[in-house]
Amino acid sequence: MAEPELWSLPVVQILFARSPPAPLSPKDIWRQDLTAQINQLSANLNVRAVLHLLNDDFNGCHELVQTQEGNPYSDHLHSIAHRREPDYENSKYWIASFSHEHLTEIYSPGGTITQAKQEMTQFVDDVQSVEASGNGVADHEKRQWEEMTKLARVLIDSE
Repeated sequence: MAEPELWSLPVVQILFARSPPAPLSPKDIWRQDLTAQINQLSANLNVRAVLHLLNDDFNGCHELVQTQEGNPYSDHLHSIAHRREPDYENSKYWIASFSHEHLTEIYSPGGTITQAKQEMTQFVDDVQSVEASGNGVADHEKRQWEEMTKLARVLIDSE
């Protein structure tokens, strides 16, 4: 499926228009009705996985990305899924295991890959603190949504 076709699909438009942003650690899938639509897409595995992630479907995302362990984008999605479960140490494990050319674009514009990975690890720690204290949740949800949608754009645009 070509990238312009993906952007025009209702499931993609619904997920990107979601408001307010997804919770840091959701308890349920946001829209159960979107799961089958995502699964039926002819898009590549990482595109379907990131759409599941935007829909708070950890299992849908995880099942796909674990089949491509070693693919840097799958491993990136794996790290985010574990952070959102929340499984913070596992998230950090996955952060340490991959790198790709879009990390600086997503986390540290104008910076280095090392800085981007430090930002990712720090964000895991920040989310853990925010979840424990309840302070600053909305700001971190916004930041997380920006992270996930930037990654989704990269993956969809490269389709």
